[in-house]
Amino acid sequence: MKEEDEAAGGPEATPSGNEVSNKVELEAEAIEEPPKAGFGTLMRVFAFGQPKDRMIQIVCALAAICSGAAMPLMALVLGRLTANFTDKDEQASADFMKHVRTNALWFLYLFIAKFTLVYIWSFGFGYSANRMVQALRLKCLNRILHRSVTAHDAQTPGALSNAITIHCNSIQSALSDRIGIMIQAFAMLLASFAVAFSQSWHLTLVMLGLVFLTLGLIGFIVGSDQKIEAGLLKRYADCSAIAEDALGSIKTVIAFGAAPKFLAKYEAILDQAQADGKKRGPFVGLMFACQYFFMFTGWAIGFYLGAYLYKHGKITDPGRILSVFFAMLIGLGAIMALGPNMPSFIKAVAASGDVFKILDDADQTDSTVDSIGSRLDTCNGHVELRNVSFSYPSRPGQKALTDVDIEFTRGTSTAVVGPSGAGKSTLISLLERWYQPTEGVLSLDGYDITAVDAKWLRSQIALVQQQPQLFNASIFENITYGLIGTEQEHVSIEEKMRLVEEACQKARALEFIHKLPNSFDTIVGDQGGLISGGEKQRIAIARALIGRRPILLMDEATSALDNENSKVIETLMTASEDRTTIFISHKISSAMKADRIIVIDKGQVVEQGSHEELMASGGLYKRLHDAQLQDESEPTEFTPVESSLIELNPLIKGPSVEPDSSPNNLAEIPDITKRSLFSNLCTIAKEQKRYWPVLLIGVLSAIVTAQIFPVQAILLGRVLETFQNNTRQSQQLSSDANFWSLMFFVVGLGALISYAVLGFFMTLLGIRLTKFYRLDYFRAILSQRIEFFDRVTSGALISRLSTDPANLHELISVNFGLLISIFVSIISGSIIALVFSWRLALVAIFGAMPLVFAAGFIRMTLDSSLAEATAKIFEESARFASDSLSSIRTVKAFTMETIVQKSYEQHLAQTMRKLSRKTAAITLFFAFSESAELLAAALGFWYGGKLLKEGKTSTEEFFTVFIAVIVGGQAAGALFGFSSNISKASIASNNILGIRRQTHAPEEQAPLLDVEGEKDANVIVDFRNVSFAYPARPEVTVLKNVSLQISQGQTVAVVGSSGSGKSTLLALLERFYDARAGSINVFGKPISSEEADVYRRRLALVPQEPTLYRGSIRDNITLGVDEDKVKEEDIISACDAASLTELIASLPEGFNSDCGAKGTALSGGQKQRIAIARALIRNPEILLLDEPTSALDAESELLVQETLQSIQKQGGRTMILVTHRLNTVKTADVIIVMAAGHIVEQGTHSELMARKGHYFKLYQSARGEEV
Repeated sequence: MKEEDEAAGGPEATPSGNEVSNKVELEAEAIEEPPKAGFGTLMRVFAFGQPKDRMIQIVCALAAICSGAAMPLMALVLGRLTANFTDKDEQASADFMKHVRTNALWFLYLFIAKFTLVYIWSFGFGYSANRMVQALRLKCLNRILHRSVTAHDAQTPGALSNAITIHCNSIQSALSDRIGIMIQAFAMLLASFAVAFSQSWHLTLVMLGLVFLTLGLIGFIVGSDQKIEAGLLKRYADCSAIAEDALGSIKTVIAFGAAPKFLAKYEAILDQAQADGKKRGPFVGLMFACQYFFMFTGWAIGFYLGAYLYKHGKITDPGRILSVFFAMLIGLGAIMALGPNMPSFIKAVAASGDVFKILDDADQTDSTVDSIGSRLDTCNGHVELRNVSFSYPSRPGQKALTDVDIEFTRGTSTAVVGPSGAGKSTLISLLERWYQPTEGVLSLDGYDITAVDAKWLRSQIALVQQQPQLFNASIFENITYGLIGTEQEHVSIEEKMRLVEEACQKARALEFIHKLPNSFDTIVGDQGGLISGGEKQRIAIARALIGRRPILLMDEATSALDNENSKVIETLMTASEDRTTIFISHKISSAMKADRIIVIDKGQVVEQGSHEELMASGGLYKRLHDAQLQDESEPTEFTPVESSLIELNPLIKGPSVEPDSSPNNLAEIPDITKRSLFSNLCTIAKEQKRYWPVLLIGVLSAIVTAQIFPVQAILLGRVLETFQNNTRQSQQLSSDANFWSLMFFVVGLGALISYAVLGFFMTLLGIRLTKFYRLDYFRAILSQRIEFFDRVTSGALISRLSTDPANLHELISVNFGLLISIFVSIISGSIIALVFSWRLALVAIFGAMPLVFAAGFIRMTLDSSLAEATAKIFEESARFASDSLSSIRTVKAFTMETIVQKSYEQHLAQTMRKLSRKTAAITLFFAFSESAELLAAALGFWYGGKLLKEGKTSTEEFFTVFIAVIVGGQAAGALFGFSSNISKASIASNNILGIRRQTHAPEEQAPLLDVEGEKDANVIVDFRNVSFAYPARPEVTVLKNVSLQISQGQTVAVVGSSGSGKSTLLALLERFYDARAGSINVFGKPISSEEADVYRRRLALVPQEPTLYRGSIRDNITLGVDEDKVKEEDIISACDAASLTELIASLPEGFNSDCGAKGTALSGGQKQRIAIARALIRNPEILLLDEPTSALDAESELLVQETLQSIQKQGGRTMILVTHRLNTVKTADVIIVMAAGHIVEQGTHSELMARKGHYFKLYQSARGEEV
């Protein structure tokens, strides 16, 4: 938490304006340049391999090279067979068939060799890539954990966790089987050159020039495309940041109807991404078009030149010409094999740029951790600040502290008090070495702390923050994190349990923990969401106490505690127990018990001394004291709570589920109805009729491209016929060569046009559909009921929101066109084969193709299972990383970096074990599909030779069928090469479309039975026999037969112990949940009779822990209103009412000052006041307040209380507030006292005091009087 002056540390101000679209477009355009990256950046990942990995990679590279080199050998076999077939009339029948069988066996041997080699390199590269990227993830996490707090403030946890998860996933995908495909393709290309040179160097040199031209163009295109891809990744990272803001505080978004504003920001960035993505169309189209155009141009030139060389005696054997042709066909096929894999490499290169930017950016590193420094033999806890001044790095011109001189000694307790924004919490930040003084010296036991090892320093300090962060682990684990860095860190479990119980006893946590079903093994949930705020605070205090560290820092440590527990903790705070205790508090009753009190105002120490001395001096401290009138104590927990897990801070996080089904274990979106990919694609097609023209052009171009290779088979058959039917001196040879060369060139032109059209239009379609479904996905998630978010963590949703649209895009863009092209090509090739020689075609197609398709389908099924399992596992690790980074200050304060890394490493190790077993099975079928065309070739050659011998087919027919079948086999292998894309897209489409199908109509609920009875027209809120249990825990009833009536204009205070159901009343009024029984009428009609969004416009909510968002103060205040209808004076009036005017006037940018991510640029009190202004500007009929003054200093609290009283006096507006502040309680028209889900008392202050019941005891306890 930063104070007002700490607001100086916020990001640059957001441009002002009333049009949301204009603002978000400016924000979208302000995205920083993506990091520069090249192929060399991606190759740096190999440095993270161990010697074992390097050995595996060497073996796999050799296997890939050998498997690639095996294919061009087929060209030699084909050349010899061509000679055999051409001269078959001159050979004896037995000799002819012997040659055929021998060469057919060579194909079989090549199949066995390639199958084995492909399996080796595919599994090996995948295994080593997993290990390398695992090391990369750990290194990246290590660097992120050791980034400076300033760097963390400037970047969201979601963006950083994206680098560890999504970006590293892209790198892993590229460096697993795809790098093997690339090496195999390059080896195939080089071996093809070698074979071609061995047959005719003249012919090869000519065709080689075209190959190099093709490679050069592809290199240029890939480089340009990579820059665009890097920009897209940055845009999508910003989208993730917006989603993180919204989903991390979903109840605030829903309560204020702010979803459209977040969607507008999200869409603005997606518009920019779409504009960038459209630029890829020409590059993608050109990449594919050039490959095929130059291939057929090479065929044209090669055939023409080959015939010329043959005619003039430079080549004597036509078989050599055909060997060169087939070798170059295989070589160019290798280049084409690079095409479908290029997008993955481009994405991986761009992703590696982001990852290595984190690793290389020394400026972002926390030097306090990386510089070892000294470790003192003992720590006496003597802390001294001498002339310390400090300015936050992002606003160096404004001082948060000025010439501060303070001394903290061992064995004493010191309270630090002052107005909000005075600089109190800045002291905590400096003592924790999150920042370093700009001027002066901060010393520990006489040593400048900048020269002391930071981790050792933090191991001597225990910290309790105002908003404590717990981790999604057991209570026992959360508390034992406080032992890290102490002598007790490695003691036995039994001793740790003893220490935990002792700390919990001191923190007043033992009693409620023992009431839990699983006691210390209870999982606290995401961000501690399974327990109430007071219970979370006590666990945090126990965590701080368990290590018995010599320095104890407490920042508003009792803000969430009831009076009885608060008093015990305050006694503990002031009883120094031979340690240095420093605590910040707005409660003067807490501060007055300290040995010494420091008063800070505007970054300077204005007073210090004991309570008596400061009261006598009549300065700021006395004014703060008098303003509070000793009434700041919270009420006592006067009635035992049946279950400490009854109320789970419903206005902030909502309840979660039991540990066995908690969000910790949920890595997929629940209740999704799974449908086939075909069904989902049909749904997309029906929804996107406006893009049918684009789709139609793409599909037609794909069908045209599909005919290219069957036509190639016919042309090659004609080439063979030309050499077979014409002698070297024949004039017809030249005429045929000219004609068929021209035909090759014409086909090349067709390929150029059709592939350019395919690439451009399918890229355009993909980027448009991606934009639509990213936005639609986000909209569908925001439209879910609150119980949905109780079951799925925001981290898992953000991960899905990033990965699912990306996976869907991988299929519905260019790959979709390629799949259509490949599928149609298989059909066309089969038809041509059947037309030319049905006997040979039937054997070749049905003898080998069923095996190819069977292997492909099995592979696809296994791939789908693996993709689903991988997604779940990586989502869990993504959630873990995001949770840890969201609590980075706690991680640093308790030196948990090593623990976090080890836990993350365990997640990854578990992933490795699960993936390795499944990958081994999948690789078998991948290897078969990659080499099956050789099996088809062996069968085809043997049976084709038999048919030739028997005169049932001609040489031209044989080669036409053979090439058609071979190309078809390669196409089938390529088809199933997309199995991973298809599997991921299937899961993604189910999630994207499925979550929309399960979206409820706006907050529908079954009509509640209205209880008969008289109705008062003046009653605005009417609860009658209402019972309620959270959907995630239906067996625990939170409210039990609650009946109450609130009249229009009344101010109603709700008091009671933690977990008694107070905030649940507000949650029901906000329609976050529906009552299980009874009736709720609001505004004279059933609460469910009006559309939820319309209903909520008449309410406003001020939560206990307010959430602010990136953007200006103006943006945050107007979050819940239409900015076009809000006047400047309305904003000023709301700020006046919330005591914000002075703060805003002090900021250089005024209303346009940026609040920082999650409001980090402001103090807790300042955030609370902005939240109050945000509620008041809505001019609500019902104002709901949950501890609205809990984070305010005495003066601000008094001002806000005066505002509330002013509203109360004006009449007409109904206020319902949950509060512990007695001043507010006393002036309420009605006070409702709750315990264990029941209303035990209600009435005015005087009425309840006269009864001398629960409220009387509560009030007397809070006043410190004897009952």
